[in-house]
Formats: sequence, structure tokens, C-alpha cells
Amino acid sequence: MARIAFLVLMILAALPAAAQVSSQEIISGLDRPLRLVSPPDDPRLFVVERSGTIRVYNQDGTFRALCLDISDLVSIDSERGLLGLAFPPDHASTGRFYVSYTDLGGDSRVVRYTMGTDPDLADPASAQLVLQVGQPQANHNGGHLEFGPDGLLYFGLGDGGGGGDPQNNAQNDQVLLGKLLRLDVSGTGPGYAIPADNPFVGLPPRDEIWAKGLRNPWCWSFDGLTGDLYIADVGQNDLEEVNVQPAGSSGGENYGWRLMEGSSCFNPPADCPQAGLTLPVHEYGHGGTPFRCSITGGYVYRGAAIPQLAGRYFFADFCSAQIWSLTWTSGQGAGDVQEWTDLIAPAGGFGAIAGFGQDAFGELYVLDYGGGTVHRLVADLAEVPQGTGPQLDQNVPNPFNPRTRISFSAEAAGGPVRLAVYDLAGRLVRVLAAGASPEGAGTVDWDGTDGQGRAVASGVYQYRLEQDGRVVTRKMVLLE
Repeated sequence: MARIAFLVLMILAALPAAAQVSSQEIISGLDRPLRLVSPPDDPRLFVVERSGTIRVYNQDGTFRALCLDISDLVSIDSERGLLGLAFPPDHASTGRFYVSYTDLGGDSRVVRYTMGTDPDLADPASAQLVLQVGQPQANHNGGHLEFGPDGLLYFGLGDGGGGGDPQNNAQNDQVLLGKLLRLDVSGTGPGYAIPADNPFVGLPPRDEIWAKGLRNPWCWSFDGLTGDLYIADVGQNDLEEVNVQPAGSSGGENYGWRLMEGSSCFNPPADCPQAGLTLPVHEYGHGGTPFRCSITGGYVYRGAAIPQLAGRYFFADFCSAQIWSLTWTSGQGAGDVQEWTDLIAPAGGFGAIAGFGQDAFGELYVLDYGGGTVHRLVADLAEVPQGTGPQLDQNVPNPFNPRTRISFSAEAAGGPVRLAVYDLAGRLVRVLAAGASPEGAGTVDWDGTDGQGRAVASGVYQYRLEQDGRVVTRKMVLLE
């Protein structure tokens, strides 16, 4: 698949320090949307519908194609369905992607597909089974899968269902239920290999296990900047929890279920053994108005549209449709929990939130399961005076190679300006201009090199203009 051949404009205006956040509906008419993901460095949005279809959209929400329809292979009883989608780091060159679903016999399956000659359309005949796990019940299937910073495939499985994990699967090292798995799927054939550094290789527990003690890790994600892993685990009767596995962990964490629900003993109900358990960094209780019952994990915001949200982990409750965020720092724990529902929810509220999405640029999306819509988080610029503050034009040409021109203007009476290029992880690539505000418009050329004069890799870059605490950001694409 070719590298990105066009730029998607994400940010059009300066953001004051006190900018509010809202959402913009970009897609409607979906059938129970669960996931939204993008291939690496690719602006397309792939939306997973529980019934067994994957649809492809442009950044503006216009429909591109029906990528895959396996509805005749998928069971949708109870919590079953097409539950996961992940693109490997080499998707652009291989066309591969991975789905997880519950088959007609009730088993959880991970299957690899390959795109056909049209990069929007999967080849149904390319299906290769990676993993199949029996499920004793129709709920707590988990199903989310994602590639980690290490290029390996992670797959989350619930405890197999039934109240209170009656078979104690989550603590049973000989079964894969109630676990987070880590698999090497880089081979060309079906199946998978075991990474040599998985925590239980050569020991009695199953080699695939990366972490255990999970009830139903419905949604979890890696921080795109730090590599920290956030796991939202759905609770039983009382508590919903967020767990964090720090980047650099060697795996093997036990998150406690069914010994504990959140930070409380569950089985046994008192004096439960807690040695060796990793407790949640955040939890909240069931009940209240609106009624809370089931956590939906999201992502750490690493986009450029709303700089004030950088580093905040977003999550929601399926029943109440409330949305919160928190911050987490290694050694300090979680804090600064904020609710965003009133700002983000559309008029009338969300029906139910079963998933979040994140695109290749780090921007976040809320998926309204009941309403069949997708909403992008955006900066609410209602308080920003139009035509004031620093202005930044789209670079020309775009995409480009080897050189592009950026035009900008700033407040003549304002403070110093700074124009710089960053990669999508937020790392500085090169400062293009810095100093006193120019009279009128300014222009600067960029030749695709960093501050040391070295050519940078092709891909998507951000360029950002700053003056007096106000920021304008755009994106551009450097072609191979």
C-alpha cells in the first residue's frame, strides 16, 4: 500500500489556554459501532459494527467502502459479535489486518485478513485463523486486540462469563480466559509464535499469557507516546476499574479478579490474599443518577487539535453514558479525574458508549452504540475572536517532496513567535522560525530535514505556530 498521499486538516484555529472541548458528529447510520481504528500513518477511519461488518470512512466522515462483511460467520447473542480490529505496523506494505469475533459455535477467534487490489477492500479468501478459544458462556468474551509498541499482537479475553467467574478462569494459569495474551503474528502462515520474553515461557502457566486476573477487559489501549498500557476492566456488582501496566513492564501482572473486585475483596468476601496483586489506579461504584454499571475504556489523548488534553486518559460508562478523564504518572498514581459529559455529549446525550476510537493522528472519537453515530472530540472555539491572534496557512505544496512553503502571520504588537515542526509523537523535529513578530505575513520553506540537517523519514508531520500562549497547528505529509 502506498504511503499517505494526502493531508487531513485537523486544526484550523488558535487555542486559548482555557479552551473548552466539544464533539462533532461525523458519521451516522451505523449498526452498533464498537471500534474505530486507523492503520499506522493513514488518515482513513475503519469502523467496526458488532453485526460483523467493517466500514471505511474519510476524515470528514464521508463513506469510502464496505471493507469486510463476515456477518454470516459471527454470532451476536448476548455480548458476542465482531469485537476487535487491529492493523500491524507493516500494514502499508503487507495489507494485513486482524479481527476478533465470536463464531457461530460461540468460540472466540482471531483471524488475519489481507486487503485485495483495492486497499479499502479485504479479500475474504485471505482469511487465516490465528487463535481459537472456547467460551463457556455468551458474555465476558473480551475481544479487543491491539499491536503494542513492540510490534506484537495483544488480545484480551474475559473470564468466560457466569456470575462471579464460577470456574475461576481468571486465576487459572492453564486457561486463556480472564487474561491478556501477547502473540507474535509476524509469520506468513496461520497460527502464532510465542515471544521469547513472555513472562511465563518455560514455566507451568500458558506461554501466551501476558497478564491475568481480568474479568472482562472490554477496552484497553497503549499510550501512543509513553507505551503505558491502560486496561479498563468491567466489574461484577459494585466496582469498575482502570489498571495501568507501565511501559517497560516484563509482564505477568495479576489484576486480582476473582479474589478482588477493584480494591475490595470478592471471593473470599473478606481477608482475601492480596500479595502479588496489582490493584487498580482508579475505580468508581455502580449506581447513582444516571445509573453507572459498566466501564468502557478509551485512550490517552495524543492529538494536536486540543493540546490541553495531552496525556489525559479518557473512559466512559456504558449505562450512564458519562465520560471522564484522568492523568497517571508512574510512581505517583492516578489523579485529576474530570468529567466531560456536559461538554462532549450532543444535545440529548449519548445513547450508550460501547467504545472510543483513535486515529493515526492521535485524535479521539466517541462511538454511540445506541445512536449509531461517531463523534470526534474537537476544541470549542466559540470564545475565540475571529481574525485575531496568530494565523497559519496550509503548506504548499502538500503532500510534498523535497520542499514546501509555509505562510503565517502574527500579532504585530504581540510577543515573540515560534514556528516549529514536530512528529506525531510530539517530538521536536526542527524550529523554522523564532523571534520577534514579523510585520505582516511571513513565509518559511522546509526541506524535510531536522535541526541537524538530516533528512527525516516520509510521513505525517505537525507544524505549530505559537505566540503569547496561543497555538495554531496543522499537518503536512512528506512523501517518499
